Order: sequence, then structure tokens, then C-alpha cells
Amino acid sequence: MKTLLISLIGLLCSVNLLAEVPEYPESNENSELVKMVQKAEANDWATYTRAAQLSINWNADLELAKEWIDHAVTVDENHNTLEVLGDYYLRVGDVKNAYASYEKALLKDITSIDYNSRARLQRKILVFSKSLK
Repeated sequence: MKTLLISLIGLLCSVNLLAEVPEYPESNENSELVKMVQKAEANDWATYTRAAQLSINWNADLELAKEWIDHAVTVDENHNTLEVLGDYYLRVGDVKNAYASYEKALLKDITSIDYNSRARLQRKILVFSKSLK
């Protein structure tokens, strides 16, 4: 009985060692983001914004994310693009510019922005205004 238990444990350990280790999303999915942006039209600010947002969230290629979000802001400066720009600044440690981008995003579309986006921006402004003092 004891040898059966030891054999079973050994078998389970060997199976776990042979299992495929998933890759970090940076390599595979960042290339998917590049493909997504390459397929987008030049005036498609939403695709550029989404690609930059995902790249920032994954902490992938931040230089590329900055290019994408700058392009999106140039095409259409709205609360979405400005919020992602603020997220970029926050990721690179520039809290002052992040706060300024969030504030500008909220003031830009304050009458037309949906409730969830407004609440999210207000939370970010509140949190980062305290860190600037």
C-alpha cells in the first residue's frame, strides 16, 4: 500500500513537470495588439486607445503604448483617450501628468460622459490629488 501511494505521488509530480508553462502575455498578445493597430484606419481612435490601454495594463511595450495613445488623442481628444493617457503617465510614475490628464478628461466631456466613466475618473482624481499634496 505504501509503495502504491509513493508511486502515485511520483506519477502526479512527473505529469505536472511535463505540463506546458503558459507564456507571459507580453510576447504573444503584444504582437496581436500590433496587428490590431496595423489593421485599423488612421482615424480609428478607439482601436488605438484600446491597444494602448491593454499594453499599459500588461506593462508591455510602454513606448509603443505612448505612440498609440498620442495618435488617438490627436485624432479625437475625448475622455477615453485622455484617461488612457493618464494611465500611461501613472504607469511610468508621472503622477502630476496623470492627474492633469484625468482632470482634463473629466472636464472635457462632463455633460456627455456616462456615469461609470465619470465615477471612475472622479475616483482617480480623488486618489491622486491626495498624493500630490
